[in-house]
Amino acid sequence: MVKPECSLVGALLMKINLWNYSDKCRNLAQACYEHKELVKRCMREFTLPDRDIASLKNNRKRYALKASLGFLMNIVRLYSPNVELIRANDGIQTIFKFYESTYLIIKAKVMMLLSFCINEEENEKIMAGTGVINFIVKLLKNALDSANHIGKTYAFSAAETVMGLDKLAANDNNKKQIVEAGVLPLLVSMLNEKCRAEEHNVATHCIWTLSFHPSNRENIREEPGLLEAVHRILQNKDSEPGTKCSCDGIVFLIEGVEPKLRDAEVEQKHDMHIMISYQWDVQATILQLRDNLRERGYKIWIDVDQVQGSILTEMASAVENAIVVIVAMTENYKNSNPCRTEAEYAYKLSKPIVPLLLQPHYKPDGWLGALLGMQLYVDLSNSEIVEQKFADVDRLIASKTKTQALNQESFVAPISETVVDARPLHALPRQIRANTSTHAVSGICTKWSRDDVLEWGEKNSIVSAVATLCDFDGIGLMQLVQLLKRSPDVYYSALKNDFKMEWLQIFHLTNALEHLP
Repeated sequence: MVKPECSLVGALLMKINLWNYSDKCRNLAQACYEHKELVKRCMREFTLPDRDIASLKNNRKRYALKASLGFLMNIVRLYSPNVELIRANDGIQTIFKFYESTYLIIKAKVMMLLSFCINEEENEKIMAGTGVINFIVKLLKNALDSANHIGKTYAFSAAETVMGLDKLAANDNNKKQIVEAGVLPLLVSMLNEKCRAEEHNVATHCIWTLSFHPSNRENIREEPGLLEAVHRILQNKDSEPGTKCSCDGIVFLIEGVEPKLRDAEVEQKHDMHIMISYQWDVQATILQLRDNLRERGYKIWIDVDQVQGSILTEMASAVENAIVVIVAMTENYKNSNPCRTEAEYAYKLSKPIVPLLLQPHYKPDGWLGALLGMQLYVDLSNSEIVEQKFADVDRLIASKTKTQALNQESFVAPISETVVDARPLHALPRQIRANTSTHAVSGICTKWSRDDVLEWGEKNSIVSAVATLCDFDGIGLMQLVQLLKRSPDVYYSALKNDFKMEWLQIFHLTNALEHLP
């Protein structure tokens, strides 16, 4: 008969082996997600009665918890879909309770793991006032002080610690705190020519992430040796493509120029196109969309077809020459530095943006939610009916490019509302024409009184909509038309949120406004 003590020792040894083996094995991380049971059992261990904070005084139980936390961090670091297994059944709170431990190594492992798993909302609850960011920066310094860049006290490598900080930096509020905690000199030291390629890769990516916060850019610009190291990596033909991409991104955001300036004498103006900005996990659907839009006569720019040189240079050119930019919304898109660079550059240039939902039940948050606001979108998250929705994308593009106005037979939905099936659509133009506009308004209506506006509403069967705009005279209507032309997203958002109109009212009103005398 096996003694319980022997059984416990055997289980602990098995955990330690699993922890060590998972450190570099992506195949194991992917297998854990595909089979799921191992992760589920590991998470259940945290809820056992004898696995509370008090039990950590027992050396073996404490080491078992360290092994479990280390294993979970390895598999989410190497294969991100494992996050959903950890998050199941209130997993974040299950893990976070161990942050109350007095053992710093347990605190460190809890926070490093959670940095890969928490969302925007949880970040605000968990990070505020806990000193987590300062602690993880200290972990990084501890690792860099060691000859092999693995911390003697906590056994975290510099590379995995920076990855954890990079994940935390996905939240814009954390970006500033991370820089204020003194991370920049540490990241610069990892760009030394003697450091490993992996460290160059994670350090430059983290700096790129931090660069998205405007208040960090001056700190990054003035940090001794930082931009010099970035340019050195860009000029080194042996630098890894991923590292060069991050360096391109840093230069693009900090210096305000494209990484490789195009020759103005040889550059030619390209025909206007639709640019598709997406993250590669939804590429199959995006390629379907590309082919469908080309069949409808649109000229499409997409990275798999066009990118040959510097990715950021190609991206900048693509945005500049786009008549509209399609944004494929997913959680991974929001967390992607290249995708954010594309979307924010399009926004900076006031390019019309067509949002598409590619992830079921995803609600854009963070920078993506702020950038898109109340814009209209089409839901392509159901792969079984995705082709049926391509006509809706066509109509939304048409509305953004002024080739055809929205009407009540079309279907697009505001980001904050539930998406339903598309309604039948009218025939649409087969190509985009630049510099088109809605029906020109002569200006006669500017002389109208409020009573004239009400009479106009009765003639156009939009009395309920006009009643909502009860204080509007002719000048007010004219300015509403101008708002529709200049910024349709603000126009629709204002009518929906400020004036509390229903969508059918908005569509009828919009149609009437576009035919004002």
